[in-house]
Amino acid sequence: MTAQLELRGITKHYGKRVVAEDVQLSLRAGEFFVILGPSGEGKSTLLRMVAGIETPDAGSIFIDGREVTHLPPNKRNVSMVFQNYALYPNMNVYRNIAFPLKMQFFPREEIDEKIRAIAKTLGITDILQSPVNRISGGQQQRVALARAIVRSPSVFLLDEPLSNLDARVRFTARAELKKIQQELGQTFFYVTHDQKEAEALSDRTGVLHQGRLEQVSPFEVLYNEPETRWVGDFVGDVPMNYLPDPEGGPGEEIGFRPDWVELDSAGPLSASVELAENMGEANYLVCVTPEGKKIILRSVVRHGPGETVRFRIARAQRYGSDGRRKPSPT
Repeated sequence: MTAQLELRGITKHYGKRVVAEDVQLSLRAGEFFVILGPSGEGKSTLLRMVAGIETPDAGSIFIDGREVTHLPPNKRNVSMVFQNYALYPNMNVYRNIAFPLKMQFFPREEIDEKIRAIAKTLGITDILQSPVNRISGGQQQRVALARAIVRSPSVFLLDEPLSNLDARVRFTARAELKKIQQELGQTFFYVTHDQKEAEALSDRTGVLHQGRLEQVSPFEVLYNEPETRWVGDFVGDVPMNYLPDPEGGPGEEIGFRPDWVELDSAGPLSASVELAENMGEANYLVCVTPEGKKIILRSVVRHGPGETVRFRIARAQRYGSDGRRKPSPT
């Protein structure tokens, strides 16, 4: 059964430190939703409040339309996959997956049937009798997922479950995880600081900063239409560029990505190259404008320090003095 998860005004402070401030969020049934943000911004705390491991100072949490704010974890019908997977090292794979069902006193035959069906789905049938400390990180991730799935929860909560995998395995694991979620059709609430994960996995992404959701949207909207300067700086391989808005008021600026710029010898703007960095198919040029503003431009042609490049801005966003995006003039 799919579920809708709602957070209404969730607030949590640790002394003077704000980890959640009036968080309002609604997840659609069957959605893969990602909370993205730098380390230490409260992402995992938000997840633990949904799980019932921590209690909010204010606000309410609803699952399937039922308030669960003050219910214990075992009464919320959620499953959580932790960063370190939290597998039991003294048990083999089969017993790890079976553990939550045994705690609920399921019949042995039903437990076995559920485990073998899930193991087949996740491709771990051949390691069911293996000790969990003798299987790979990718296999441990699938075992942790199997243990979560076997309970048939309303919502899956995942706290950076791929962060302990190396880059090559992580790439494959992302694809597998998205496929599993789509096959299950269940609601996934996923926390990460990795933008590539958010981009690859999410239907929508919420960007958390200082306990507040700066923007909630599909990832491509975060990149192309960041609602605040902070989102523009955080999302993307390199930060956005900002220059004074010649048509705006005091403190207003235009923001543009390096790939929204066209290098053109007849371009109206110029900058001096300080550093050139090759990143695969493109070169990123760290430049200084005649007014002393640092910007980053993208070029398919190599340029060296000291060169002057001319360019035009093909597209841009406008930001007010408060750092929030303003409607573009018609």
